[in-house]
Amino acid sequence: MKHTAQPASQSQTKIQWPAILIHMEDDELVYLENEQDWELEAQGHIDDLSHLFDSSGVSFCLKLDTLDANIPNKHLSWIPATEPMSLAQVLSRIRQHASTLGHCCTAKLGANTVEQAFEIIKYLDK
Repeated sequence: MKHTAQPASQSQTKIQWPAILIHMEDDELVYLENEQDWELEAQGHIDDLSHLFDSSGVSFCLKLDTLDANIPNKHLSWIPATEPMSLAQVLSRIRQHASTLGHCCTAKLGANTVEQAFEIIKYLDK
């Protein structure tokens, strides 16, 4: 069964782990095996433009919840992205990430499914 990136439906808002944390202004990607990995990563610098691409192919964008309109409570949550990332876009980011890590011939990296893309990023992060 071929599994490609899908837009998030209103009923599917739960992140399916593992996931890839994508900092939109940086070539580095972060492979997150589970929610605990996310909680550890969230303690560091997270850009408000960051996206999450989960193992079911759904894209999420970051939402900073606030108690007061001017004072953030630093509680980060994910909501389905209004403009989901395609598998081709994620693969492009994986190629950039691989290049940053010093891998050559990154143009040859290819994936036909979300599962294959996750195998690549998992291999790169070893």
